[in-house]
Amino acid sequence: MSYESVPLEDFSKVFSSTTELSSVALGGKVLSVSDEFFAEAFHLILVEPPPSLAGQYGSNGELYSGWETRRHNPSHDWCIIKLGTIGTLVGFDADTTHFDGNEAPKVSVEAALSSKEVQAPGDVKWTELLHKVPIGPSSRHLFKISKTARFNYVKLNIYPDGGIARFRVYGHVAPVYPVEPWATVDLAHVFSGGRVVFTSDQHFGTASNLILPGRGKDMGDGWETTRSRQEGHKDWVIIKLGIGAILKSAEIDTIHFKGNFPESFDLHALHSLDDVPDSDSADWTPILPRTKLGPHRQHFFELENVRKKVYTHVKVTIYPDGGIKRVRIVGTPDLHSGALASNTMDWEIIELNEVDDIIESKPSTLHGSWEMVSSL
Repeated sequence: MSYESVPLEDFSKVFSSTTELSSVALGGKVLSVSDEFFAEAFHLILVEPPPSLAGQYGSNGELYSGWETRRHNPSHDWCIIKLGTIGTLVGFDADTTHFDGNEAPKVSVEAALSSKEVQAPGDVKWTELLHKVPIGPSSRHLFKISKTARFNYVKLNIYPDGGIARFRVYGHVAPVYPVEPWATVDLAHVFSGGRVVFTSDQHFGTASNLILPGRGKDMGDGWETTRSRQEGHKDWVIIKLGIGAILKSAEIDTIHFKGNFPESFDLHALHSLDDVPDSDSADWTPILPRTKLGPHRQHFFELENVRKKVYTHVKVTIYPDGGIKRVRIVGTPDLHSGALASNTMDWEIIELNEVDDIIESKPSTLHGSWEMVSSL
């Protein structure tokens, strides 16, 4: 498969609409490696950038936040990663930060789709997505590929050995939606195909954290804005739902935000064919009026102005500033209307029994019988 090297300054332009499918925040896991003598491979999929551990030593040598194998491999080393969820892939980031003189000289990437756990290279048939390419010391290497079929495993190969700090797999989630017209789902959830497409400020915490699985571990994996000093200030985030839907309820979770939660918030929604609609558009419909929030708790709300209306985007506005951990927007997916066309992905309905337990990590807000709606 052909590829394109992407300059780091073009990262946002190329990958801003994608999801980091390999991230531990989505449930990504390192399942097996050929070798990890100097540094363990679990570091590859950590969220935080690799810190310098210069001058620190363990029993096997100098410490690194990354994956590093023994010297003098006559062939190559490999690492098998299970993605957080099934999806189509569009690119990779091979980050060798702090590996200088011991970095892996070349990498390649393969992928597979399997309903069974893959522990060894011979357990499944692999598809090569990135042919062997050179990489350098202490830098990020971005590679764009054509959109692939659906996969849930990747195998990173390094030639012949050495170290990589982080490995990120970018793509698009292949969501699962209920068949029954009465069944509900969290449409904002990353596993439902939800994406944060705009935020006014994310100084302390990235807005994309709002739609991650679970409730997180601390304030660092929520959304937090700077302290405002102006009267009437507000911050907001726009979430594009995984599919157009008739909305019913919402949850705002402020867990871990005890002295820096927003004073209040409100919700607006619209139906738009634009990926990033205008924040000030007159088309935004209020679905929840300004409401007080409290610290370190889940808040549940029934929505207004949503009966028989299909929406594709939700805007969460906080007053005057502060932090939120998670946003859940629950509704009924509009599978059989033009709402599908409002999403940037191409879709296909696939019977669930084709993939068995691949979706075991999907959000627990799903109820009913299932079909998989996936990007091609």
